[in-house]
Amino acid sequence: MAKDLNEQLEQAVLSTIKQGRWLAEKWKEAGIHPGKNLRPLLPQLVQRLRDGEPLAINDDKGLNLMAEEIARALNELKPGYGDLAMRIDTSEHLIFDKDREQLRQLAESWKSFQGIRRHTRDLQAALRQLKLALRRV
Repeated sequence: MAKDLNEQLEQAVLSTIKQGRWLAEKWKEAGIHPGKNLRPLLPQLVQRLRDGEPLAINDDKGLNLMAEEIARALNELKPGYGDLAMRIDTSEHLIFDKDREQLRQLAESWKSFQGIRRHTRDLQAALRQLKLALRRV
């Protein structure tokens, strides 16, 4: 079982790194002007994502603020859509407004990244717990 967990963790870490880099690229392309709470955290957060360091625990707050900014930017273009986009899968939505579509894709990228990031952390925790359990045997 430990071997399976290790293999899953390796794949999850690689996916997290790739999706983090894509998120950083899409964030830059979207050109969102961050609010005062995100502004001081953003340069380091984006740099870590670009550098392949997507699991830094101190990025949790910045990532949550990033989601708020994405929702806010989408809500400015179409009231309520940003909140909706952060709650549901919008990949099937047909949007003909270039800016709104770009932000919708950014929202999907953020959600996908957060999902694989959580999965990776869960695998790390499972591996730690398995090692503890095996020591007791």
